[in-house]
Amino acid sequence: MSTPTVTLNDLILSRMEEIAEDAWNASRALRITGQGGRVIDLGTASTWEEWTCCADHGDDLCDQPLLTSEQAATLIGQVVDFSLPNPSFPAVEVQHLAEYGFETVELFHLSDVTAEFRKVNG
Repeated sequence: MSTPTVTLNDLILSRMEEIAEDAWNASRALRITGQGGRVIDLGTASTWEEWTCCADHGDDLCDQPLLTSEQAATLIGQVVDFSLPNPSFPAVEVQHLAEYGFETVELFHLSDVTAEFRKVNG
């Protein structure tokens, strides 16, 4: 009788699914997989949507892309380790698969990133 083999890819996929489920339960942040996302353009840079906000902030479902600080920095044209000083919406914390494993990152609403872009670029 053979036992099933668990690969590193299986463990990573399982952890990513757990992270997505936790983000959904805590903040109604939905991870976008495959080709289901959008290209986000701001200024001269663009990035692919990886997360969407599906929370109701009082008006209706938000449906804004959520961007990591690295994505936001790229779109704003700032150094990677920056943070938004006064976002309109609270940042959503999730774990993100990085070069050396899973790291906690903040996700920012596109409207907050766009407002910061306008401040920086006049």
